[in-house]
Amino acid sequence: MFIVMMRKAIFIGLFFVALPMGLMAQEALKADTIRTELQSEFLETVGDSTDLVVAGDGTSNWFISLSGGVNSLAAEANRDYDNFVDRARLSFRLAVGKWFTPVWGFRAQMGVGKLSGHSQLLNYYNIYDHLADHTTMPVEMLPYLSEKDGRTWFHRKFTYMDWSVNVMTDAVRWFTKEKKAVRLILSAGPGFAHAFASQGLSASNSFTFNGGIQLNVNLNERWDVFTEFQGTITDESFDSQIGGQPSRRNRPLEGYGGLTLGLSYKFGGRKFTRYAKVQPVTYESVRYMQPVTVVETPKEAPEEVVTSFAVRFFIDQYNIEEDQKLNIDRMARYLKKHPEARLELVGYADRETAYPSYNLKLSQRRVNTVRDYLVNECGIDPSRLIIDARGDTQRVYNEDYRWNRVVVMRLVENENNKE
Repeated sequence: MFIVMMRKAIFIGLFFVALPMGLMAQEALKADTIRTELQSEFLETVGDSTDLVVAGDGTSNWFISLSGGVNSLAAEANRDYDNFVDRARLSFRLAVGKWFTPVWGFRAQMGVGKLSGHSQLLNYYNIYDHLADHTTMPVEMLPYLSEKDGRTWFHRKFTYMDWSVNVMTDAVRWFTKEKKAVRLILSAGPGFAHAFASQGLSASNSFTFNGGIQLNVNLNERWDVFTEFQGTITDESFDSQIGGQPSRRNRPLEGYGGLTLGLSYKFGGRKFTRYAKVQPVTYESVRYMQPVTVVETPKEAPEEVVTSFAVRFFIDQYNIEEDQKLNIDRMARYLKKHPEARLELVGYADRETAYPSYNLKLSQRRVNTVRDYLVNECGIDPSRLIIDARGDTQRVYNEDYRWNRVVVMRLVENENNKE
């Protein structure tokens, strides 16, 4: 009996201890409504990622591509026997890379395929092998000899693999800061190629230099389709032959090139970090933002909940970058759900870049751009927007002057709903 009574006493005690804690939790949940709603909208838009916060982190803008097409060899006396297109053979390429900015990226790629060519009989064979006599033609070459125009021709056929590392640049973004569906990508870089032994000729290796031009079409956030021409320069012995026609000057370099068609997949989507340290309007700032403090006031002055966010700009620019449009769109959706809310827009500039009168005009252009986007693209009533431009007279951030190239969006709740 005593044990039963003790259990009841403990249960009742726990109930009274938990009751005020539950009430406190309800108040905290009420105060945190805006933070929770904005965070959920952010996750819905860009996923659980910090790619907009730390440069190079995460999987954003890493890509893998696979393409197939034809390659043709340019070596020895090929052009005197047939043309570049007639020598085309199948080839395939696999590439992995990353875009660090909308303009610059890199890739590492591997290619495999077949090549064929034609040459007149040479004086030396397999010069890199340890043979007593390099002037004797390997018997395996005999089935690949033919006569044309009174000359004996050897028809070379072999399989190759190559590897290269390329610097890539989107030439379209040299002329515009806006994202385009069609890109023209230039690439170049060093590499290495291996030709497998065949027809009695030994394998060969060559350091290479690779260059390409790619027409890339964006299908959606993750997929691209592209066509690309790539050319590769090798040394003269890559096809296991040295020498050309006796009547012409021998060239020390040869190579191959061709056209491919392929698909590219981007891991993590297309998000770019513009600033090395912080982006105030990011998932991190929303996730780690302290819960909104609710101050108890008399009934004639009900509580007001204010949340601030920012739109960042490049130096001396007032056009809105793609990742910053996500932030504005998010705020616009919140305004549409809460018709009593208003939004204050305050433009700033960093004082280290220009003189005060210029920075004031620049901050005005920035805040006007954000206002126009909210009104024209998002459908927000301009009467709900409060506009101000302060140039470099005030600093929003003291840690780094570059962070002050910004328009601060200050969300004011219940301003017109006082009791």
